[in-house]
Amino acid sequence: MFEELISKKELLEEMKISYGQLYRWKRKKLIPEEWFIKKSVSTGQETFFPRNKIINRINKILELKDEISLDDLANQFSYNVNNIKIKRTYLTKNNIIPLNIIEKFELIINVNEEIYEQSRLFTLFVFEELIKIGFLSIDEVNEITLSVLKNYKSLNTKDSILFIKRKLGVCFYYVLSNEPEILLDNSLIELTRIRMGDILEKIKKLN
Repeated sequence: MFEELISKKELLEEMKISYGQLYRWKRKKLIPEEWFIKKSVSTGQETFFPRNKIINRINKILELKDEISLDDLANQFSYNVNNIKIKRTYLTKNNIIPLNIIEKFELIINVNEEIYEQSRLFTLFVFEELIKIGFLSIDEVNEITLSVLKNYKSLNTKDSILFIKRKLGVCFYYVLSNEPEILLDNSLIELTRIRMGDILEKIKKLN
């Protein structure tokens, strides 16, 4: 399946940006070198781009450039989750996280800011998974969410797994990393397990 391309001229017109802006973003490594595709045409050589990728990237640059420095954006686009920053409106406008989920999350962590940095973004995605379970009380969701935010640095690894279980009506949760689970109590009922690697992949896809 061939990727749809867009010419440089069409891109500048459609996105209403200048030649100078485009190449400044390239110099700043906001747009990968490999996206600049040279092709022979009847008039000589012309530059093309993978249409969906370049349009999504430019939309994101335009969305964030007044809030985040270009250097920080470059770090974000390098797929380093630890440097990522996302606007709240970007999450809702692009249907990444429903507004009602974000509002509930912000009440729990007692923060209402436009920019979501890595730890809050990570915790927000975990919170969304907790809401989806449907077997947890509001207090249990709140407790686990605050614990994830507090312990973000130790959880932020692709091999970590958050286990959530229940016994006699009491909720238990713990994290294992790179180790098989040894079940010592067969009366524990597993409600869910959330793989931190899956959460990190969701964040990377925002780039």
